[in-house]
Amino acid sequence: MLIIGIILQFSFKNDGTDFLTGLLVGGGIGLLITGQIKSKKKSHSDG
Repeated sequence: MLIIGIILQFSFKNDGTDFLTGLLVGGGIGLLITGQIKSKKKSHSDG
């Protein structure tokens, strides 16, 4: 997921703000995916 942020950073290479937005986008996607994985693990452990 961080790779996506890095790719966005280079594709929109302008200012330092782009680096921050890249981290936010990559981190946000990572949190969403990790959240889904945790929820799936919880459902399996409950069963």
